[in-house]
Parts: sequence; structure tokens; C-alpha cells
Amino acid sequence: MPERKPHDLLLQQLCTILEEDGISSTQLFSLPELQVLATEDHRSLAPTHMLNILEAAMALSNDPALMIRLGQRVDIASLGTFGFALMSCADLREALKLFLRYGDIVGPGPSFKVSELGTGLALRIQLNFGNPVQQKLITEYTFSQILSIAETLINNVVNEGEMHLNYPEPAGGERLQSLISVPIKFGQTFSELIIPNSLIRSLISTANPAGHVIFQNQCEELLRGLNRVENFSAAIRRILIQAGGPFPTINQVAERLYVSESTLRRRLRNESTNFRAICDEVRNALACQYLSTTGLTVAEIANLLNYTEAVSFRRAFARWNQITPSQYRYESKRLDISLSN
Repeated sequence: MPERKPHDLLLQQLCTILEEDGISSTQLFSLPELQVLATEDHRSLAPTHMLNILEAAMALSNDPALMIRLGQRVDIASLGTFGFALMSCADLREALKLFLRYGDIVGPGPSFKVSELGTGLALRIQLNFGNPVQQKLITEYTFSQILSIAETLINNVVNEGEMHLNYPEPAGGERLQSLISVPIKFGQTFSELIIPNSLIRSLISTANPAGHVIFQNQCEELLRGLNRVENFSAAIRRILIQAGGPFPTINQVAERLYVSESTLRRRLRNESTNFRAICDEVRNALACQYLSTTGLTVAEIANLLNYTEAVSFRRAFARWNQITPSQYRYESKRLDISLSN
């Protein structure tokens, strides 16, 4: 099953909240500023599109606490390996360190600066994208999400600390405060969460030292993967080989790579190839492996490689290798015998 894009889940949660308020997704995407996205595949939306959607949804709902509510819908299990790594931490300090190092795994977002205070920590949000309105929305959503995750981890309400926001209190600001258990202070120098030492030392109810090592190693590998320069051709080969069954479609592969199908096709053109050519390359490699290492019939191999007829596979194999599958198997076995002697 393709991995879900973070923005796909965010959009689903947003639409659910709007529907609870009597606003349909059709109404949302009928807004003039979003009509250009009405016919788009919402699974391929770019981060900038999501910012526009959040801003439009906020104006449509007229609920000043919409982003707070959205942040509270986070399901830590939906964060995958990163979520399980958080749940395995010993305390919130360890979870915060992990969050700061591996947060990029779950998708693009704000960065943070941590400052030591005499009585705790200040987690300051740093945004270099979006207009001022969008930055306010992302700040409220992010802080709400962090607090919600913390409450899940310690299995208790977080009522220690403060939320500082660097903009004036909006109309209906008391609605935000009613949903957040820590005091909110508007008009501050920075937007940050003030986390006292008493809270940062809170033990996590699902702590698992042995599991933590495993999940942290997995996070490290995922982070290395994000930072590693890998062309799209190689990434697609890896996905196809790991499919373990019928090949995923180009749209499914694009989802796995967090790009749209059109972007993936363009990147492949830049690498002087295309999706079909890569599929054929992988099919040929698998076919050669099956023929040389298994007793599967040509028809069975054809079926494994998604060919409806064995004759189509034979033609393709001959085109790729200038030899038939049966001849390849014969020559492969003869070579094995020669090497063993």
C-alpha cells in the first residue's frame, strides 16, 4: 500500500472538521481562490496549495480556533516509525530531542530553536514560508499538535507552561484559550512554547528502551534517505523491486516519492528515461533471476511479471536480450555447470 502523504492526511482531517461544522468539501473548493484546485488530485497537492487551503478554510469557517482543533486531531500512530519512536522514549525531554532531529521524516514544516531557561525550555517556531496569515495558522496548528502529542505520550493533560504568540489577540481569542490547557499570551516577541522542567521530566507511559533503539535506528535510516542524493530512476527501481507482487502504477510510485505524477514524468525525462522503460528494465532483471535460479515455467514467470500471455513475455524478453527465455535458461545452467567444474 502506498505511504500516505502528510498533506493528504491533513486535508482529510480538515474536511472532517468542516463537515462537523456543516461545511462540505465542495463548498471549500468552490471558493474562488481554490477553484483552480477543484479538479486536481488532492493526493498530489504541494505544500503551498495546503497553505492556501488552510487560509481559505479559516475564512470560510469563521472559527478562530479551527487550527487548534485541527492540531488536536493528530493520531500519533499515523506518524509511522517516527510516532512509534516518540512513544518508546523514556520522558518528554528525550521525545523533544527526537522530535527536533527527525521531524522532517513526516514531511516539510517549520523549524525550531530551543533555548534553555532557568526554569525550563523555550521551543521557538521559525517559519520562512507562507504569508503572515498563513504563518499564524501554521503556528497555532503546530503548537496545538505538539501539545496534543505530549498529552498522548504522558497520558495526562498538559497544564504546565505557556504558549506565546507574536501577534495581537484575534477576535474570539478566548475560544483558542478554551481549547488549550496552558495559558496563551498574545503580542509576545516570539511565538514559542515555554516548557517547564517539571513537564519536560514527565515519564512517557509507553516507554520501551529496547524498542526505542530499534525505532531510532529506523528514523536515522529514514533521515539519511531524505538527505541522500538519489535520482528518481534509482528510487523507482528500488520501489518496483520491493513491490513483491504486481508493479505499482506510476501514480502510486509518485505518491511514495511525495511528488505529483506530472513532476515524476518530468524528472524522468530530465534523466533521459521514462516509467515504462524502467519497468521493462526491472522486469528483465527479475525475469533473468527467475530463469537462472528457479524452476518456474516461462508461463509462470510471465504471470509474475504482469503479462497476461506468455507469448507477450517471450517477445519482450527476446527484444531485451536477443535470446529467448528458454535459451537464456539453458545457457545459464550450462554456465553454472562449467563454473562448478
